[in-house]
Amino acid sequence: MIMKYLISLWMLLLSVSSFALDVQEWPDIQEGIISIKIKEPLHRVGYTVGDKSERHVEVTIKKPYVLIKESLPIPGYERKYKGQDLGIVLDAMKHVLKEDKTSSTLIMDLTYQIFTNNVVAKPGFLPAEYIRVLNPNDPQKKVFKYRIPEYQIAISPLSIFGAIKIEQDMSPLRGVIFMDETSPMKTLKISGIIALLSLLGLIYIYSQYAWLPNARGVFARTHRSINKMKATPTSIQKAITDMHRAFDLVIGKTLFTDNLHDLYAKNPSFKNIDTELREFFKLSTLVFFNTSNKKYDHDEILKWLKDFSRHCRDCERKLIVDKKSLMAGLTK
Repeated sequence: MIMKYLISLWMLLLSVSSFALDVQEWPDIQEGIISIKIKEPLHRVGYTVGDKSERHVEVTIKKPYVLIKESLPIPGYERKYKGQDLGIVLDAMKHVLKEDKTSSTLIMDLTYQIFTNNVVAKPGFLPAEYIRVLNPNDPQKKVFKYRIPEYQIAISPLSIFGAIKIEQDMSPLRGVIFMDETSPMKTLKISGIIALLSLLGLIYIYSQYAWLPNARGVFARTHRSINKMKATPTSIQKAITDMHRAFDLVIGKTLFTDNLHDLYAKNPSFKNIDTELREFFKLSTLVFFNTSNKKYDHDEILKWLKDFSRHCRDCERKLIVDKKSLMAGLTK
C-alpha cells in the first residue's frame, strides 16, 4: 500500500515538474512495449469551420511499464504548427484504463473541433498526441514518451472563392447543417411535465371548483358559500350554523369541544387546527349567546370564518395546513 502511494506521488511530481518541458525532451519508448489500435473518422474531406471529428484510440502497455495519467491529452489546449495556431482543438476526451496481469489498456475517445477556414480548400490534421510511461521498478524512474500519430484531413471553405452573394451558392450537394436538439428537447419535455404537475397541484390546493377530486366535500361547499357572504350579523350567524352542520355531517352527530376526539378519529388532519376549532366554539357561543352589549367587528369575524372554513376544507382534502396561518384569540 505504501509502495503504491510512493509510486503515485513520484509520478505526479514527475508530471508537474515536466509541464514546462517540450514533449520532445522525453526519449521514445522501446518498440514492442506499446501497441495501438485507432479507429479513424469515416471521411477525410469536406470539413469546415465548426465541424467535429472523432477518433477512437486503444493503447496497450505491457507491464511493468505503467501510464502516467497526468500525460493524457488536455481538452481545450491550443496546438501550434510552425509557430501558428493549428486551428483544430481537442474539444472533449473520454478515457477508460483497464488492467490485467500482463498489461494495461488505455481506451480514449477524442473529439476535435475545427476553428479554422480558408478561401480555398487546405490540408489539416488531427494533431498527434503524446502519452508518457515509466517503469516503477526502475531505480532511476526514467520517463518515456509514446506518440499517437496525427490524422490528415482536408478543410473546405464555406463558399466558392470570389462569390459575393453566398445565397447564390446553395449547392444541393453540400447538405444542410443540422443542430442536435435531442438533449434540449428532453430537458424541455421534463421541465414541461414538472411545470404541469406543479400547476395541477396548485390548482388542487387553491381551487374552489367542484369538479376536482375531493372538492365535493361538505367543507368545500361550505367554504364556497361563506366566501360569498357579506359582513352582516345575519351572515355571520348563518356562516357559523353552516360550519356546525358540516361538522355534524362528518362525525354523524353534534360536535362539541368535549368530543373533538370523534372528529380526529374520522380525519386526523383536523388535529393540526385544534386551536382554531376551540376558538370556533368560543365564537359560536359569543355570537348566539352574547348577553353583554359589547359590539364586535363583523368584518374581522367574517374574515376569520373564511380562513377557518378554508383550513377545514384543506383538512378534508388531507392537505397540510401551514401553522403560521392559524389564527386564535379572536374572542378575547
